[in-house]
Amino acid sequence: MNELIVIALVGIYFLAGAIKGTLGIGFPTAAIALTATFFDARTAIAYVIIPMCLINAWQIYRSGHLKRTLVNNWRLVVSMVITITTFSLMSADVPIRWLTLLLGIITSMFAIISLWRSPPRLPDRFDKIAQFSTGAISGVIGGLAGIWAPPIIVYLTSRRVSRAVFVQTTGVLLFIGSFVLLVGYTYTGIVNSQNAFKSFLLLIPAIAGFTVGEKLSTKLSKERFEKLILLFFLLLGLNFIRRAVFMH
Repeated sequence: MNELIVIALVGIYFLAGAIKGTLGIGFPTAAIALTATFFDARTAIAYVIIPMCLINAWQIYRSGHLKRTLVNNWRLVVSMVITITTFSLMSADVPIRWLTLLLGIITSMFAIISLWRSPPRLPDRFDKIAQFSTGAISGVIGGLAGIWAPPIIVYLTSRRVSRAVFVQTTGVLLFIGSFVLLVGYTYTGIVNSQNAFKSFLLLIPAIAGFTVGEKLSTKLSKERFEKLILLFFLLLGLNFIRRAVFMH
């Protein structure tokens, strides 16, 4: 790995951490999407696993309320863990071209839906089935592509939870998912001793960015910053789709 690539990775993970610190979400999406411009999609996913796991553990530590979050969202957690486990074990057999296409579709659709409108409010009577279905959808795309936040974000937005609850819940759900994903990818060999060490080192710029992002979140307009990030994600997603279509 040459020096320019190392510098680019440090910058990518600092930026992804800053997005996470500012919005409470977006770390794996930004890190995987940008890293995949230098490496194939599977390598990009392998690099993000350990920083994603540990930075969400840090977020849980900072926000607290772990037990309450698990009690309120246990159905989502159970279905997500089952499907992430299942599909992470299948991911090693998915061709890079289809993995790149899946990343592009997920990233683009998340950006388009988020920019277009907020999801309608979810009535309490539909919460149980919504949790199971959200967990299942998140687990499928998370196990294959390493990004499972979009369905969770749509669900929490439809529940109209407060920002504090949003940050607490996403931190817990993303940590659990990333830990399961780490185990599954280690078992299949996607995460190995070489890329795991590099992944661990990338935690340093990620935490630095997260710290900066937390400070920026009190000074910047969240709505404007979020729109800029979503437009950025849309461009990245469309580029992934282009790469997958024209990949030889």
